[in-house]
Amino acid sequence: MKVVKSAKTVDEAVKLALSELSAEISDVDVKVIEKPKSGFLGFGSKDALVEVSLKEEKEKSKEHVEEVIDEVVEETCCKEEVLVKSDDVKKIEGFLKDLILEMGVDCEVTSDEDEEAVNLYINKSDDFKTLIGKSGETLESIQYIVSIFSRRNTSLEKRIFLDINGYKKRKEEIIREMAMTFAKKAIRYKKVMRLRPMNAYERRIVHSTLYNMRGVFTMSEGEEPHRKVVIKPRF
Repeated sequence: MKVVKSAKTVDEAVKLALSELSAEISDVDVKVIEKPKSGFLGFGSKDALVEVSLKEEKEKSKEHVEEVIDEVVEETCCKEEVLVKSDDVKKIEGFLKDLILEMGVDCEVTSDEDEEAVNLYINKSDDFKTLIGKSGETLESIQYIVSIFSRRNTSLEKRIFLDINGYKKRKEEIIREMAMTFAKKAIRYKKVMRLRPMNAYERRIVHSTLYNMRGVFTMSEGEEPHRKVVIKPRF
């Protein structure tokens, strides 16, 4: 799978592509089709154009996920009630409930919608640990599957946010605070700071938190499951 994106800079275009692919830079190959041009006095300027494609290993993993989705989608879409476009969110809710039932967990799903996202909340479950998984990995995988379902079966062009009893928001706040603390240390002491090993979801939080912070930049190093974020000062 590959996408083509344009933006004022190559980095911005790549970031847009990574967001659409739900991937990290290490999971993709990047081809710069056209470099940005500033032009003269605002005339003749051109945005950067890049082609970003998933590496073979990541593509196979994604294909496997989509096979699982097809099984659940078939059952969901064969129900008597056919939802019209205005009921897309209800359709997503129904898919999420069916998916969780397939995991052997009963729960209540609620939702709301804003300009950027469809927010789904899992409540009243007796088995939160199963749905959250180690360091939130299962919760992140469920969100990824629901995102693919939404793109393929609804007209919505919004990201999917999934949380269980406020777990994700609390976790994100903790990770963002930790990232800021270590970034400030990197700047103050002009020293490279290496964080503890994190999964892809946690690493993305750190990268996004420090993306626009002056004085530091971030990168990931190591192999799973010991891959970690490195915060480096800009000299």
